[in-house]
Amino acid sequence: MAHDVFVGYSSKDKPTADAVSATLEAAGIRCWIAPRDIAPGADWGESIVTAIEGARMMVLVFSAHANTSVQIKREVERAVHKGLVIIPLRIEDVLPAKSLEYFLSTPHWLDAFTPPLERHLRYLAGVVRQILEGGAAVHPAPPPPLPLHRRRGVLRAGAASVAVLVALGAWLLLRPVPPPSFIGKWRARKVTLDINEGGNISTVGELLQAALAGPKLAAAFDVAPDGQYSYGLAAEDYGTVSETGASCRAANEVCGKLTFTSALTRKPVLLGYELSSWRTQYGTIDGGKPGDLSMTLRSQLWWINLYGQPTDGVFGHWHGQLRNYCSDYSFDFEIAASGSYRLRISHSEHGLFRAENGDWNRTPSGGCPTSGRYLFDGADRVTMTWERGAADWERAR
Repeated sequence: MAHDVFVGYSSKDKPTADAVSATLEAAGIRCWIAPRDIAPGADWGESIVTAIEGARMMVLVFSAHANTSVQIKREVERAVHKGLVIIPLRIEDVLPAKSLEYFLSTPHWLDAFTPPLERHLRYLAGVVRQILEGGAAVHPAPPPPLPLHRRRGVLRAGAASVAVLVALGAWLLLRPVPPPSFIGKWRARKVTLDINEGGNISTVGELLQAALAGPKLAAAFDVAPDGQYSYGLAAEDYGTVSETGASCRAANEVCGKLTFTSALTRKPVLLGYELSSWRTQYGTIDGGKPGDLSMTLRSQLWWINLYGQPTDGVFGHWHGQLRNYCSDYSFDFEIAASGSYRLRISHSEHGLFRAENGDWNRTPSGGCPTSGRYLFDGADRVTMTWERGAADWERAR
């Protein structure tokens, strides 16, 4: 049966929910309410989802019970997802928990915790009718005033409430506001790493820089209340590769030049390569293992040692670990005979994190300390900078 309004409520508030449904339907507004409208033998969850999808709006009987109900949270999330107008009818003087606060940021809050309930339900019916008819921007007239003999008590209570509200407002304005905290889970919006300086084996070079600047960069940062942190980063680059010039051969070694062109940066990178068999004795270094062949990629400023068991010359799967300014990067490098390559790079660490007065410091287990500056933009965004990089973080939801 067609309906206009889905009535959501905690099972402990069923009498109020039934009164809501009865008042709305008396005003000609068709409601769907469980369990009345669930067909015998039908799946409960499927019936709820179908009812929300078929409604034009949702009336939520909001109470302390509803505030902690997992089922209510699911129904509200589904209603928001479907674009329904939600009217919370607050029957108890409670504020929504954080799990509901985001979804219930609405101008249609109605308070109904002062008796008699019938007055508020009639007012609710008028609001619902006006919204259904396209007049959501303007509410109907508020409930009629109480009789005079009841109004005096309400006024005395109202004066006391005003005094309390004034005191509360002053406290809110004058109380010290705690600074934003790093505690919690963060995800990177942008990460910039300067890993291409210097001329020794610890630098990573332009190929890995392309991966770190690409759209497949992902980083996560998690800080516990005791200052323990974990940090992880993953990035990926891909593109084309071609042999440039003739190869050369020496004892136990094959050499030549390769041009890598990243599909992300469109920038060609010319590198020399050396394939060696005698370096297998060092196969446990930098992520290799005994029996692997070694390939060194070289530019004028840096070089990388790769290890693997290629299928033909440079073509195949290579892997390694590089230590860049006290940070270990693991990577997989696939070079295909078809002329393509794919590079995956990752890094993870954990240790102790401290932040105070705009300065931060992290000391990874078994690594070198790193320090820098930070600046919060509200409580859920922060920018961190250090000597060789920067990261923009947002709090993970």
